[in-house]
Amino acid sequence: MNKRVISRMIFFLMGLGLVLGTKARAAEAEQTPAPAEKTITRIEVTDTAMEIPYGSKFDESDIFLLVYYSDNTTKTVHPDKPVKVDTSVLGSQTISVQYQDVSTQYTVTVVPRQVTGVRMQGGTANSMKVGWNELEEAERYEIYVSTKKEGEFILLTDTEKTEYTFKDLEVGEILYIKVRAVAEDVVGEYSDIAPVAPKPGKVSRVWATAAVKTKITLAWQEVKGATGYVIYYRLSTKSDYTYAGSTTDLSYKVTGLKTGKDYYFTVYAYGADISNQGDPSPAVLYGTAPAIPVISQLKGGDKRVKVYWNKATGAQKYYIYVSTKASSGFKLAGTVSILDARIFAKDGLTQKKKYYVKVVSVRTVSGMELTSASDVKSAKTKKASKTSTAAKYYKSKKKFKKSAAYKKYKAFRKKISYSKSFILPGMKNTNVGGFNAKRMVPQSLAFAGNYLLISAYDYSKAQESVIYIMNKKTRQYISCIVLPHKGHVGGMAYDGTNLWLAYGKKMQSIKYSVILSAANKKKQFTEIYRFASVCAAMDTVSYITYYKGKIWAGAYNEKVQKYMYGYSILNKSGAPSLQKTHQILMPNRTQGAAVTKDGKLIISRSCQTKSGKSGFISQLVTYKPSWNFSSAVIKKNKKKKTVKMPPMNEGIAISGSYLYVVYESPAFSECKAPVDRVTAFKLSKVS
Repeated sequence: MNKRVISRMIFFLMGLGLVLGTKARAAEAEQTPAPAEKTITRIEVTDTAMEIPYGSKFDESDIFLLVYYSDNTTKTVHPDKPVKVDTSVLGSQTISVQYQDVSTQYTVTVVPRQVTGVRMQGGTANSMKVGWNELEEAERYEIYVSTKKEGEFILLTDTEKTEYTFKDLEVGEILYIKVRAVAEDVVGEYSDIAPVAPKPGKVSRVWATAAVKTKITLAWQEVKGATGYVIYYRLSTKSDYTYAGSTTDLSYKVTGLKTGKDYYFTVYAYGADISNQGDPSPAVLYGTAPAIPVISQLKGGDKRVKVYWNKATGAQKYYIYVSTKASSGFKLAGTVSILDARIFAKDGLTQKKKYYVKVVSVRTVSGMELTSASDVKSAKTKKASKTSTAAKYYKSKKKFKKSAAYKKYKAFRKKISYSKSFILPGMKNTNVGGFNAKRMVPQSLAFAGNYLLISAYDYSKAQESVIYIMNKKTRQYISCIVLPHKGHVGGMAYDGTNLWLAYGKKMQSIKYSVILSAANKKKQFTEIYRFASVCAAMDTVSYITYYKGKIWAGAYNEKVQKYMYGYSILNKSGAPSLQKTHQILMPNRTQGAAVTKDGKLIISRSCQTKSGKSGFISQLVTYKPSWNFSSAVIKKNKKKKTVKMPPMNEGIAISGSYLYVVYESPAFSECKAPVDRVTAFKLSKVS
């Protein structure tokens, strides 16, 4: 048999097998029955409210159906046809619910809504009115009561009103109530449980047990029947109280207060609920502690330490404590009033020994002393030299005549009265409160009683400014006053009672008695920490003079003219104040001014250390103003005379028939013509 025949036979047999297999499977299929179709056998409402509140929303989405199938399976669904319930009608309603053409009946009852807002509305020591929110569908309300919150509630009464008054309550008694609405023989859900108690008594006494910068702890006497207390506070400068908090204890810490402030506090007792408050306690005044003072500097001087600190908000005074140990042994060294500068010096210490200092801010409110302490700082004492009294450059008249100032300035040379001049003290060293200052800068002059006063500031800004006291007759140095600041004190003037000092845009006054006391004691220095007054000025004060019962003060400016203002002195013998009355337009670069008895105005003008520098000038200029005090503006008129001076002439003052000029040149090495004296000139020669 050939290959082609064999192949045909194979293909035939394969095709025959496929046909026979297909017929066999078809026959088998005809013999297996088809599965039964899955059908719903019944539906029932499940997990759906039987009672619904009046006026609420209720539709098919609120109904759950449990569907049973013929194969014994179940499924939870919502009805697939709309369901309508009229919730504006109280009572039962039977509705038909349907899912895939299978339906069932469901009865729902519309009941009054839950009563809300059950609360105590006010009462007395043995009664309490309770109220709740009205329900339009309610015909009456049932009140249930229990002596325990989790106890059994029994029906007390019903009422058509939305309130009920409990009477004959006892102090400390607490009842618990719940209310439900009734209408059309159906009842609503019970309200939340609410407590009922009589109005508690008044807290009779409140006091503070502790106070710090932002917190005050209060305590009070117990009130019988109270279950808690509510605390309120207000700033002493305000009228409205702020809620602080509540507690069931007999004390409470009020937080979030402002440092160094006074507050009023009041406490209410409450019974059963915070809304049921008794009458307020008497308001009590307490305060927070002052801010913590910060020591800005502590330095050791001649058998003393001197401490400086920043203002602490709310402080009424400061205690200064000193010890030889860092953490113990502190003893009170002194008390500083808030009216004084924040500077304190402790004297009588051992030389070359380390001391530790802390500053405590203090305020007292309602008898309670409140304090805050600074960090501790230390300093070591060290010796200081006396204030020098010898001339810095020219120890004799002979040497003075060889000075550049004397040789170069012809008018100065011809007009100076050497015998009336004063050697400037402190130019080599000034003992500034027990500390050495090697570069004091002289600024202004004033004659007061038997003394010439010379102001100076420390160029290095390490020490305070001073006023040197000189004997006017002997021209000898006596002592110095140490001021409580480092200002330039560019001007001084004496009004017969007060010495006025320039200080920025203010003028400070010192009583003459302070100067007299310092001169009489003849100690190395006298420190002052308080001025008789501090008065605002119209402009920065660079120089001051006194004329016709008025203080005259003006500002220095290198480029433009500035006014010198006249001020009337009020309350001269007390804490004097100033009232601006007049003004005179002055030349630029004015450093000092003085007025003669016949009304001539002498002006000291200077700028720079030597000629050749921009704006350099050094001269005395005389004017004869029109002193018309009925006019606010005084006319200076044209200059009468000009006298060239050595550089850096500053303040000037008149005593008798002489004009005196002070120079700041001894403090500046670059000045080639320094003058280490307060030089005197016959008025007739310079004016």
